[in-house]
Amino acid sequence: MSRRVGSRSVFLTVITLFLAVAFSAGIALSQELALNPGTVASDGGNLTVAAEATFTASYPSRGSGMLAAGGVTQIPEAELNVPTMDEHLGLQTESIIGVDSRLRVGTTTTYPSRAIVYLYVVFPNTAAYSCTGWMIGPRTVATAGHCVYSAGDGGWATSIKAYPGRNGSTAPYGYRWGYRVFSPPGWTGSASQFYDYGAIQLAGTAIGNTTGWFGFRWQTSNSFPGYFTVRGYPGDKIGTLAATMWTMNGAVLAGGTPTTTYGKKLWYLMDTYGGQSGSPIYQTWGGQCCYGVGIHAYGAAAWPGPTPPYNSGTRITSAVFANLLNWRNWVYP
Repeated sequence: MSRRVGSRSVFLTVITLFLAVAFSAGIALSQELALNPGTVASDGGNLTVAAEATFTASYPSRGSGMLAAGGVTQIPEAELNVPTMDEHLGLQTESIIGVDSRLRVGTTTTYPSRAIVYLYVVFPNTAAYSCTGWMIGPRTVATAGHCVYSAGDGGWATSIKAYPGRNGSTAPYGYRWGYRVFSPPGWTGSASQFYDYGAIQLAGTAIGNTTGWFGFRWQTSNSFPGYFTVRGYPGDKIGTLAATMWTMNGAVLAGGTPTTTYGKKLWYLMDTYGGQSGSPIYQTWGGQCCYGVGIHAYGAAAWPGPTPPYNSGTRITSAVFANLLNWRNWVYP
């Protein structure tokens, strides 16, 4: 499924011109746009084209790294200390497991930090929340499904501002408005945590050519050796630390093979907090940085096992991979 999103100011200027269908980057469509069922996931995230599964990885890019023209963008006061989507939905409380081992990312203009995105999301009921995303192409951001679609807030997000490499009150690469958002029916129709992922197509020039983007991959093996990283924008950092980027490394566990329910998720003891939903779970793979293997979405409250509780994210299975690839390649006018 997909949806166009953007600013209301543009909406006010063009509503008289478009009565039936909203086409501007500043408008949300009145109904969902159905993806071609022959190329993407169907209900529950099941592939309809087996050929999609022959691809196992999409390659990363470091981008040019050039800073925004005209200097650093200052963030509006209204967008500082924004409530997190996770806490609003009750998806997690505090998810610090034991001693807080997160470290602040002081320089956000180096790769891959500049390809991690702070999201300011507004829903139909006018509620605004923060989330995290990560660039997966020149103009596409991967994130959690609940960061783009919330039934309790009226459905699809109506406005999204994406700040790559944001560092507190500054945005070294400016921002881009969301143009279209995606999420599978497993989330939009069933609100299943096992399909809680989505993507955002950004308007304007392709910022990913500057920031770079993450690769992403899937595997049938249930073994994930080595260390991984979860990096994003936690909401417990307030005041002068609001909207700063934090990171932690650690091991991940799969809940089963990709064909089982819990195999659709990855579990880890890496500390997270509300606001980090949509963060990449990534590693250096094949000697190259960086490849995402999952999308962080839940705190310890979702852990079904004994203590210690684990945080978790949506695993990139072949079906998730196919959707992300298709959404990344979705035509932008």
